[in-house]
Amino acid sequence: MDPELIKEIKEVQEEHEELKKEESKLFKTLKRIYVIIIALVLLSLLLINTQTGYHLVSLVSGKLVSSQLNEDYSFDLKQGGKVYFDELVWKQLSYIYENNQKHEFKVCVTGEKVNNSYYATGIYEPYIYKQDVFSVTSQPCNSSTIISLHSHPPLSCVFSQQDMRSYEMFQTINKDGIVGLMCDWDTLTFYKSN
Repeated sequence: MDPELIKEIKEVQEEHEELKKEESKLFKTLKRIYVIIIALVLLSLLLINTQTGYHLVSLVSGKLVSSQLNEDYSFDLKQGGKVYFDELVWKQLSYIYENNQKHEFKVCVTGEKVNNSYYATGIYEPYIYKQDVFSVTSQPCNSSTIISLHSHPPLSCVFSQQDMRSYEMFQTINKDGIVGLMCDWDTLTFYKSN
């Protein structure tokens, strides 16, 4: 056989081997990336479907729907407008919240609605039949109430199905009223139907 041809064949074989090595490295890298992505997806599914995942989702969604206290004792409503608390009313509410950390509480906030904003000028506690760390059962608020408000455990800022049923009942008492949820000393969630 011709020595030139043999040399050329060897060069082609070496190039082919080099290409196979590069393809093998690329394949291994892609395989690692694929395994990491699958592992992350499975881990996130596992987290979401466990107690930890539930609380994580609840925490994130609570942050999205809740409002922080402004310097003027007001809260921005997600649907537009504001809730303004009289300073004394806010201090009373803060005191009630601070003294009810072992269980939920319920209060009725009185005042007036002007356009899309609510002005809280009074507060009272209805008769409470039963309360524990996850629920409170009380007399309904009266028709002068503009905000039917209760608490949830810290950072649990999302309304439950029972909260929404209670809101529907409150709407029969005061169609302009809203429902509020206190989930931290400076964090509230409000809901009003459009």
